[in-house]
Amino acid sequence: MSHIAEVYAKDLGVKIGKPIIADHFYPGLPEKYITFQASNKMPAKNYNYWDLVISLITPHLQGTKIVQVGSPKDPQVNGVDLFIPSSYRQMNYIIKNGQAHFGVDSLPMHVASVYDKPIVALFSNLYKENALPLWNKKNKAICLEPDFSEIKPSFGVNCNKINEIKPETIAQAILNQLGIQKSIKFKTIKIGANFTNNIVEIVPNFSALSEELKGKPINIRGDLHWDLENVVRWCQFSLVNLYLNSPFNAELLKYMPNLKQVIYKYKKQEDLTEFLKALKKRKINILIQVGSNLDISDVRLKYFDYNVLPEPQAQEEVKASKFISKKRFVTNTEVFKSESSAKRLDKSNNFVYDEASSKELESLYLYDEE
Repeated sequence: MSHIAEVYAKDLGVKIGKPIIADHFYPGLPEKYITFQASNKMPAKNYNYWDLVISLITPHLQGTKIVQVGSPKDPQVNGVDLFIPSSYRQMNYIIKNGQAHFGVDSLPMHVASVYDKPIVALFSNLYKENALPLWNKKNKAICLEPDFSEIKPSFGVNCNKINEIKPETIAQAILNQLGIQKSIKFKTIKIGANFTNNIVEIVPNFSALSEELKGKPINIRGDLHWDLENVVRWCQFSLVNLYLNSPFNAELLKYMPNLKQVIYKYKKQEDLTEFLKALKKRKINILIQVGSNLDISDVRLKYFDYNVLPEPQAQEEVKASKFISKKRFVTNTEVFKSESSAKRLDKSNNFVYDEASSKELESLYLYDEE
């Protein structure tokens, strides 16, 4: 399979040579470090789990720092020791003086190859053979790609297969390249489709407001506890998606300027016509979730002007011991990692399959520690 450079060389009638790279001194670098680059210039190279990769390798680096290089527009990843958006020449200097490099298939990867650094590189929308580093001699490059045995790479910018590469695979490859004889004790079990969403869910059973959430989107779980005064205050303070299982006085909507959406949990036959009209008049988005005890066709016929969907159902049990969540579930001013954890008053990352967790699996990252 041809490398892109081979195609260019053939079309232009030239030979592939080793690039000559200019660099420029950059001050204040750590004594020992590895370089890393994340990119979001195209969806195909936007890997969602770099922060997890870094959390897996950091305990084993023995004082070696992680320096993130690249463009100022690149996302700064949690856990790096230094984020240095710089000129190309400064970036070249930083990579040249590092011990190794890891990241996506991009310019810094090829710069690291010119300097013959150990490399761990991720490929997504093309085969690794199409763009792998060309100039490593003493050191090698580990090139990781998704499983293309069934679904082939699209070669397009919107290919999303890069996130099929597991964080523990990347982390182990980095340690191997550094000669660190440690095994990553982490095994991915399931990654929820909504895991990367930073969700804040608030049960309105307390009166305090968080300045951090002013003007930010939040979910108010009025279906779990109803305190109208607290709900109104949140709808003046944050951008609110409100969960309900019963209507309230629509006259109060004029005091709720930041109510953006209502998710109504429809579990019994009731007439919501006037309440829904009042919401619609104020341009509040409406979603009706129908319980499994009702015929959804009847509800859709009755409320055909609105978006009517089945209520999320419990998913089959998943065997996992631990979980990671980017959700913050707040009740009685206490912050938990999930609704299930809140109901168990458990702030650890121990995973328990129960009624609540079975319905929020898509928000969780489930794993085992081997």
